[in-house]
Amino acid sequence: MAYQGLFSGESAAAKLAAALPPLPCFRKEYAGAITIVDWDHKLPSQTLALRVFGYYSEDTLEAGLEAYDDRLEVIAERDRYPEFDVPDFDQLAADEAYEIELSPSGTIGRCRLTSAWRRTIAAADASAAVALAAKSADYEKLVASTINRPSYLGELEAVSWTPPCETQHSRWTLDVWYLLAFDGRVGTGRSFLIDLVDNLVVTSRDFSVRTG
Repeated sequence: MAYQGLFSGESAAAKLAAALPPLPCFRKEYAGAITIVDWDHKLPSQTLALRVFGYYSEDTLEAGLEAYDDRLEVIAERDRYPEFDVPDFDQLAADEAYEIELSPSGTIGRCRLTSAWRRTIAAADASAAVALAAKSADYEKLVASTINRPSYLGELEAVSWTPPCETQHSRWTLDVWYLLAFDGRVGTGRSFLIDLVDNLVVTSRDFSVRTG
């Protein structure tokens, strides 16, 4: 990014920070963060990635900074043909990791949580979310309209913690899925976003997921 003259200077960084969607922490306050504007391995770059790595403690922040320094060394060793084989900064160690689409002009696009732990859900949270989804009017209508749904598709399942930047809801939600069809590769169904603080279904929406 520096070689291309993109997002250099404090004013550019401040403008970018002001345009970011809210990124409230999950259940622990942040002790610090690392933010990186990463490139798309094209010259000139067309679609960039803003990577935000959040840390809950000084120890994990220090580990993140060490991982960042190590990645810089790897990049420096392989900087001969950067558009082809230089690794970028994805998958750095972090308590929370986000990838945000970014245009060279600074326009913010899709934001997603990339932390693998988002699919690790305590049994009590999963049970509470499924119960709330099952009581919703949308779910009752869905079940009534799909009486021939195969039983092997299973029941409601809590599958992922979802941050506000992905849903535009003010709090983290649990995504509960009800699978309606699966052909071995693509599954489709209905998703229910559950707010466990206010005990409500924020919204329901169709989903499609590909396996393999």
